[in-house]
Amino acid sequence: MVVVWADGERAAWLARAQALEHGLEQPDWVLAATGADRFSDLSAPQVSWLIARGPEASARALLATPLFHHPQKLDLGLVAAARFELDALPYVLREAAASPDRLGCLVGPFRTPEVRDLIAGWTRHLGSARLWARRWLERHGEALPPAATKTRPRKPKIPPWPLPPAPVDSARLLDALSRSRLADPPEPPPDGGVESSAATQPLVAPPDPQLRELLAGGDRASLAAFGRAVLRAWIDDGMPPQSAWALLAQAHIGDDATIDELAPLVRSWPGQSRYARAIDGHAVLATVGTDTALRHLLAIEERMSGGATNDRVADYLGQAAAARGLTPTRLADRLAPTHGLDAGVTVDYGPRRFTVVLDDLAAVHPADADGRRLAKLPRPGAKDTNPAAYKEFQQLTRDVRATVTAQAVRLERDMLRRRLRPAADLASVVLPHPLLGPLARRLLWGEYAGKRLVRALRIAEDGSLADLDDRAAPVAGDAELGIVHPAELGADLPAWSRLFLDYAILPPFPQLNRPAVILGEAERAATSLAGFGPVPMERLQSLLHNGWPGDADDFRYRRHMRLRRALPDGLTLLVELDPGLPTGPADPQEQHRIAEIWADDARSHHWQRTRRIPMGACDPIALSELLVEMRVTVDAAG
Repeated sequence: MVVVWADGERAAWLARAQALEHGLEQPDWVLAATGADRFSDLSAPQVSWLIARGPEASARALLATPLFHHPQKLDLGLVAAARFELDALPYVLREAAASPDRLGCLVGPFRTPEVRDLIAGWTRHLGSARLWARRWLERHGEALPPAATKTRPRKPKIPPWPLPPAPVDSARLLDALSRSRLADPPEPPPDGGVESSAATQPLVAPPDPQLRELLAGGDRASLAAFGRAVLRAWIDDGMPPQSAWALLAQAHIGDDATIDELAPLVRSWPGQSRYARAIDGHAVLATVGTDTALRHLLAIEERMSGGATNDRVADYLGQAAAARGLTPTRLADRLAPTHGLDAGVTVDYGPRRFTVVLDDLAAVHPADADGRRLAKLPRPGAKDTNPAAYKEFQQLTRDVRATVTAQAVRLERDMLRRRLRPAADLASVVLPHPLLGPLARRLLWGEYAGKRLVRALRIAEDGSLADLDDRAAPVAGDAELGIVHPAELGADLPAWSRLFLDYAILPPFPQLNRPAVILGEAERAATSLAGFGPVPMERLQSLLHNGWPGDADDFRYRRHMRLRRALPDGLTLLVELDPGLPTGPADPQEQHRIAEIWADDARSHHWQRTRRIPMGACDPIALSELLVEMRVTVDAAG
């Protein structure tokens, strides 16, 4: 068992001690570390100090403690490995095994059988664990004997499912389908630290020659029906993981009818804790890649609120869109349902016909033979030979209303996430769309350079773009356009609001009238924002229980000293509390203040006393939304 350091590596790892922020060092910390009966009594800042520069004997004893935990795992592991080498190995192995993508780099210098056995299981990971395994093998080569055994892939066994006859040789077809699998994992990102859910996700591997031959020799509709029978049999059998090929095979044998049956199941599986099967289902939808499959995948992504599964769906959407030379936003524009309104829809009673028209709010109306819009569709009369058309119109009305609502939600999400599309798409795809066009015309758009708003633009009556002075504002076809958030408008917000009011433009979701926090120049340059109070404890607890996790400076005090939320670009928003919020039983009469609001690097644990990041570095949209959310919750005390 040895430790092998590359040139300069140990010094670089030791230098991470400066990132182990532990706040103000207290005189009693040496006594606490050397006299602790239980290391669990040490606070997280004390642990950081102990590993980085505290008494060596106490630090070594702490590293050997199996129940030892710490939030700043990466930097603590780097410093511990560099300072204590083999004495830190138990800690390094435990943390790397628990989080191989983020912490697998810690095992790099250690040449031991335990490390060899650990990395042997990382070669199929999607994220950085496979990168750490490859680098470890490159460094240590043949210095250690190979792992005792290697698992050979087993040929899947075909369960005795009751299946209808296939349009080709059933035995050969099932044998070929049973070899369906995900493609080999893509190369992990070179910088490391990327979780498997955030890495490029593998699609379904192409069919082998035997399966291609069988599919080419049979009727595709009959083959798809047989494939659906296989899928149903697998589900009825309890979805055994060893037979998950029945799901992956739908990427080869399925058609749009298969996708319509499969997609609702895939959407339901995460709620049944069948996450692995849901990921396989997402891979099938992305691999099939038809309009029907991608509409379902878009609908799944739009209903998700975050998390690892959402990351995987977003990656699959990105791959499917890229296959068409598009971004997910541009793909969603093109796949937005039209319900036939782009080609024209007629309500045909037989003797009477009515044309379906849309108003400026994308609501459906009937029009008579002379083109006059009617308040409502007349009911069929005795002479009308197709009375069913009345109910078909009612269903169309409901479908259009649902689509308009869903697309408005999507466009609002585009605004909040600053999703852009080329100006050429606005003119050729969005505005001509029967439902997207009316929505887009009621929004304020902007030309962007990266994440910076260059100028805000209104869509004029003729579809051209106009500026705040109502002058024509042509843009290049490849210019990036997005839906403007009011926090980006600064001093121009009141003028744009008046202009939209003058034109009686009613947005499909709150935009210019949306509550927003716009920082002044002094606030943007400052490294924190002033707090306020008093704030009732129940309001802070409401934040804590609704997406604002708490942080504690010293776990012995059992108080959350701040609340936090993630910001884009690797930042975190911190809300400092005075006093901290109790984690256990609390006095409901206790008064609190929000002492300070500041931003920090997301990788930090926010124990430093000096604020370094100007508030202007925060994304203005995300910052505004979080500050408004916080203030609304706090002000709801009455």
